[in-house]
Amino acid sequence: PIIRYGGVLAVASAYVATGNNAAVRRLLHVAVSDVSDDVRRAAVMSLGFVLCSTPAQCPRVVGLLAESYNPHVRYGAAMAVGICCAGTGMKEAIALLEPMLTDPVDFVQQGALIATAMVLIEQSESNLAPFRKRLSGHINDEREVTMTKMGAIMAQGIVDAGGRNVTIGLRAKSGFPRMTAVAAMLVFTQYWYWYPLSYFVSLTFVPTAFVGLDSTLKMPHCSVTSHCKPSLFAYPAPTVADDKKDKGVVVKAVLSTTAKAKAKAARKVASSVAKAEGGGVEDVAMDTEEKTEEKDAEKNGEDETKAETDTTPEPLKEELANPARVTPAQERFVKFETGSRFVPAVSSMSTKTRGFVVLKDTTPSEEVEYVASTRTIVPGVTGPAAGAAGGGGGPPPGGKLVMAD
Repeated sequence: PIIRYGGVLAVASAYVATGNNAAVRRLLHVAVSDVSDDVRRAAVMSLGFVLCSTPAQCPRVVGLLAESYNPHVRYGAAMAVGICCAGTGMKEAIALLEPMLTDPVDFVQQGALIATAMVLIEQSESNLAPFRKRLSGHINDEREVTMTKMGAIMAQGIVDAGGRNVTIGLRAKSGFPRMTAVAAMLVFTQYWYWYPLSYFVSLTFVPTAFVGLDSTLKMPHCSVTSHCKPSLFAYPAPTVADDKKDKGVVVKAVLSTTAKAKAKAARKVASSVAKAEGGGVEDVAMDTEEKTEEKDAEKNGEDETKAETDTTPEPLKEELANPARVTPAQERFVKFETGSRFVPAVSSMSTKTRGFVVLKDTTPSEEVEYVASTRTIVPGVTGPAAGAAGGGGGPPPGGKLVMAD
């Protein structure tokens, strides 16, 4: 079985992103006929590599395998969808993975959580919110199975990888596979045997940014316009620790007789204070009512101010200064405005607003302002000699790397 296991992975590596029919048929045959669960699992996972150039086909191909009686085959189907549809947010892929999130077998849940995170990476927060809530439930549940909790932790790391500034990219913009990323993903799937191999997933990440460069390979001050609401692709809100659990830890039982006695004592104290000040209990009650009304008025004023702030209409577009964060789903909304000074050097690349874009200056006679940058020197890690090697002018020790507009 070890030779057959290596054979199906060799097919995945040789036919990656080709969609070769012969390779797909061979892998499907092994997936349903081999006597080893490990080989069957690897064969189904390999389908994700072969079909990664056409993500829409993968859910249909592995749809029946996802309902197999064999949990190893179900796990392989989940990972195949995650590898093939990484970063696409496809509804078909999510629909196929949804039932496996509650699978009775723990390692199938683990694979479904990781695969769902791969599919939803760099998607809008409105689509990610339910999945984040599920991950939080698995992680915070003290009685959760170890395998499922490990999958939830890994999925959380994939969803927020690179500070939400990277996505999984097995293929380059040209359509050809990125061999380093493919090999890294292949090694990542072997965390099944040795969990430190899970760190190889970081080699599959590519930055989701727009970086415009001119003929001198410097970043000029320019911008592109995102024709959608800023909140659609904004960063998620910071996570706030929930301390409600701690507030309700100590609960004291109070008898009804004790409560009555305390209330009677409070009334006596209020009566004595009123008599000492020359007033009555009625005056104390009136003062209390006036204070309550003032607090209610202040609260209503705050609510009205908050309501006015919330009703402010959100802009339908925003300017993104170079360099800027542009997710794959956001790229189709980002365009160069007509009349911009800097435009793509190649007219056919006018719709490309993600990655490194070479720009052409339409008014070369005017002076160009560039984005300033300085180098960080970390004590004990970066030496000042590196700055001096470039002819002097390096920042002093303790300097910071600054990307300033």
